[in-house]
Amino acid sequence: MHPESKNIESKQSKPSNPPRRQFTRQRRQLTDGERRQYARLASLHLVKLQQRLPPRARIGLYYSGFGELPTQPLLSWCERLGYLPYLPVVGSFGRDATGNIDKHLRFVPIYHSKLVNVPTRIHSLGMKQNHHRRLLWERELDIIICPLVAVDKSGNRMGMGGGFYDTTLGNSYRSGSKRPLKIGWCYDFQVVEQLERQPWDVPLDGLITPSGIRWFSNNAKANDSVGEKTSSADTVDTYLKELGSDDAREILYYSQEQVFSGDELARVINEARLNELLAQSDEFLRGLNSEIKDFDDEY
Repeated sequence: MHPESKNIESKQSKPSNPPRRQFTRQRRQLTDGERRQYARLASLHLVKLQQRLPPRARIGLYYSGFGELPTQPLLSWCERLGYLPYLPVVGSFGRDATGNIDKHLRFVPIYHSKLVNVPTRIHSLGMKQNHHRRLLWERELDIIICPLVAVDKSGNRMGMGGGFYDTTLGNSYRSGSKRPLKIGWCYDFQVVEQLERQPWDVPLDGLITPSGIRWFSNNAKANDSVGEKTSSADTVDTYLKELGSDDAREILYYSQEQVFSGDELARVINEARLNELLAQSDEFLRGLNSEIKDFDDEY
């Protein structure tokens, strides 16, 4: 075969990803009742996930919206079995020298039985994010439920292009770590035959849909050519400009992107200040105990 023919054949055989709009608009067409019913069916398969979890497992969830398969059943499942649920936070490290927001997610605990009751702050585009002092790294979780637009039958995941989950999970994946498990949660129509995969993409370990649960064999393979590049997020700004308003809002929803002020960052991650307050609290309690003892001795 002529070398040029081989090149043409190779290009033709390379999978081409379907447009994200195909899936996001299909999700939005579902009624609230249909979404709840699909989520209930998907939750029936969670029992098979329990077999891979330790007691008191730490589970990373996310806020569902824009027609996604609702994640409230996941929170209810955690509550029933004593698992510890967490939500993602981006921006806890602020921005780098070039002004780009840090894309590593960290996770905060959920102390409510309903996601709608979790205290959040809303930024100008209406995206919700929880604030809390206690932030966990992804490696401290047992499972992360990953949002997605589409996924193929090998576990390759298509996100909204923000690169937050690929960046967050990249190191543990390339090192071959089995923790955390990366689980997809979506409708059956979001599953396709094959997606194009980039070197920085992190595939899923498993997938739960209303029709069942499936596991993938994705052995981590370090790619020396990847280097420091961890995601395709450099193209996000350009991509945003090409999309309509609803799609742009959904991208920001997936990334949970939110600009933190300096004061907010200090409240979230200023460990020195936190230790100072704890020391003051301990000193106050010691003084209080002394006063109580003196009172008891006198009376």
